Amino acid sequence: MTHDLPVDAASDRRYADFLAYFSADCERLHAYIYSLLPHHADADDVFQRCSLLLWKKFETFDHDRDFLSWACGVAFYEVKNFLRTAQRDRLQFSESLLELLAQQRSEEISAQTDHLAALRLCVKKLTEKQQQLVWNAYGSASTLSDLATASGRSAQTLYNQLATIRRKLAQCVQSRLAVEGGEQ
Repeated sequence: MTHDLPVDAASDRRYADFLAYFSADCERLHAYIYSLLPHHADADDVFQRCSLLLWKKFETFDHDRDFLSWACGVAFYEVKNFLRTAQRDRLQFSESLLELLAQQRSEEISAQTDHLAALRLCVKKLTEKQQQLVWNAYGSASTLSDLATASGRSAQTLYNQLATIRRKLAQCVQSRLAVEGGEQ
């Protein structure tokens, strides 16, 4: 049984590229498949099959394109194939409903991707101190109380600063998305 594992430098690079793309988007791909199949066990099976298929088809992936969009396209056909071949006595989505769900989910993923990109740019506009506070509050396991003790400030002060930063980020993201939406 072959798993098509890397055997040379070019294959190692291709494998590393695939893992970088896949690991960044696997949770959202999993959620996409879950949204199309009514049974979690079926979704898990299709996700496993789809993961292998993505690796096998990775040579055809256009790196100028969004990986998640490409992966969702592959997953959509895997779900359709699964539903077509399933010989079970259980309720299954009609093909038209499946296509509608896939379209809606694709739009949500695209919007989330745009929102996340805008948020990253907006975070970069914060001062270093603000960025550090955001990272400490949301990117670490520390509680706000721990952060307050470590910084010598009150928890309420940090809470107020975070509220101000969140408002600033929300306004920035809304502005960026409005500008980008107007350009399209």
